[in-house]
Amino acid sequence: MELKKLSLVSLGGIVGSLARWGISLLIVDPGFPWATLTVNYIGAVLLTIIIVYSKHHQNPRWWWRPALGTGFCGGFTTYSAFALKVDQDISAHNYHGVATYALASLVGTFILVFVTHEYLDKKLAKK
Repeated sequence: MELKKLSLVSLGGIVGSLARWGISLLIVDPGFPWATLTVNYIGAVLLTIIIVYSKHHQNPRWWWRPALGTGFCGGFTTYSAFALKVDQDISAHNYHGVATYALASLVGTFILVFVTHEYLDKKLAKK
């Protein structure tokens, strides 16, 4: 079973990383890291859906969390790119950029997770 999980995490990570790379090709960075912000928003929502959906199913598929949560979302989202951009903006004394990006990332992600969790939790509880 552990080898199966390892394989699924690896495969999910590959697919997630390729998806992130694809989004970075589609969204041009004109100075603000829109691609990174977008993948982190999408990843936060996807991970919330996986966790809440698993919570509401008595016997969730054993592979959901390793393949989709740890693997795909882990490969798809990127905290390191967020931290690097913040560091670059601080070094360049772009404090407005740091504040905007940090708030958009932290507050925006929290709001998306909260809203997704509340909506899905209520919707699935009715079933």
